[in-house]
Amino acid sequence: MSAGSSNSNHLSWASLGLHLLVLVMWLAAFVLAALLEYAPHASLWFPPAAITFAALMVLGVRILPVLWVACMVATFLTDRIYDQSLALSEILVSGVFFACAHTAAYGLIAIPLRRMAWETSPATTLRKVTYLLVGGGIASGLAAMLGSAGLTVTGMIDADEFLPLLAPWWIGDYAGLLTLGPIVAVFLVWLAGLAGGNVPPGVQQFTKSAQTRPLTLRYTGKLLVLLGTSALVLAGAAMLPEHETIIFLMFFTVIIQLWIVHTEAELGSLMSIALVSFLVVLATWFFGLGDQALILQFVIITVAANSYFGLAVPSLYSDNRRLRHLLTHDALTGALTRSFFEDGARTGIDTARYRGEPAVLIMVDLDRLKSINDRHGHAAGDRALKILADCCREPLRAGQLLGRLSGDEFAIFLPQTDAAGAAEVTEEIRRSLAEAPAISGSERPSASFGIAEMKRQTQTYDELLARADLAMYGAKPSG
Repeated sequence: MSAGSSNSNHLSWASLGLHLLVLVMWLAAFVLAALLEYAPHASLWFPPAAITFAALMVLGVRILPVLWVACMVATFLTDRIYDQSLALSEILVSGVFFACAHTAAYGLIAIPLRRMAWETSPATTLRKVTYLLVGGGIASGLAAMLGSAGLTVTGMIDADEFLPLLAPWWIGDYAGLLTLGPIVAVFLVWLAGLAGGNVPPGVQQFTKSAQTRPLTLRYTGKLLVLLGTSALVLAGAAMLPEHETIIFLMFFTVIIQLWIVHTEAELGSLMSIALVSFLVVLATWFFGLGDQALILQFVIITVAANSYFGLAVPSLYSDNRRLRHLLTHDALTGALTRSFFEDGARTGIDTARYRGEPAVLIMVDLDRLKSINDRHGHAAGDRALKILADCCREPLRAGQLLGRLSGDEFAIFLPQTDAAGAAEVTEEIRRSLAEAPAISGSERPSASFGIAEMKRQTQTYDELLARADLAMYGAKPSG
């Protein structure tokens, strides 16, 4: 047997093992939800919805047969759990209906998110979060409506149970999807990688840098605070059932979770969402908090939704910083744009005038830019401009500004500096240019400078600029 054939067989077995594991996970999650029901057909959350969503998003439509088998087995289990003793044909029809409705509903959000992960330009965090929250609400509602209708048509529930069942099913599916879906996707991505599967890059994460920061001991402490606070509130609600408002103290869970979201890696946030949901569900079953189930479902959904929007905030800040940089900085050289430089210089001159301090404006002009473009091409001219900007930026301190005024003209504003200090800055720039990389061959860029010091308290930016410009053109013939 060839090495290629051996590897192919290994991948096939690994893929089969992964598919079987998804089946076992789905059925185990179904049994867990059934055991933790607080009312017939109503659990605080329904984890199989999360597994279906994650499996379709990570593994694609090839996992559908496994999910259909899981839904069929779950239908048989439901018949046994509620001791309905339906005919085999009725169970099969109900199972087929449930399988189609369940997988189609969650495929509506899983498949688009999977496609986003293959795009060259990945979707923004906010777009992914919106797909999950809004799309997940629609998908879980559709799954509940079609699933309840299927059970009614096939006789597994009476017609008068349809509407009462609809809301718990919908909310339970939605809670399971939000709290467990993303973390299950992370787990399946890891398993698919071990099995040699072709998984879309980034499909398991909301943000681009989700897995770059490791979980730390500090994260463990925050997680213990989160779970401890939640456990105390739930225990208090159980011990003092006459004080129903105690359960509203779960609001602090949302605050602590947001603290984790904004200070820890995304993986840690997803884990804490899942662990809180497990704690709430187990406590509801253990303490008999079924009467508070609706409030607790609202809590875990709120924790998850706020967490995902919290994950989107840093991404929005990053986008805003990038857009602000594009608006205020020249794309080629990184110097400030003319308008932004002038605003900063005018403000600096007003401050210097008020404080009675010196200030200097320096005009900088790249020598022979047209000649460089004609002899070596515009790419060489761009390199010369970048080199000049880098050399001008090098000696500047905090509060000193560099701006690009036109094609080959730059300006430097130096607050709290006199003409002698400005001359030292220009000499440093000259030395840097002399040691800079060559544009072509041995030719290096050079520049001419004009210095204008603010001499009167009535001088304006425009006057300083005109004097610096005149000095610069006076210095140009001598280089």
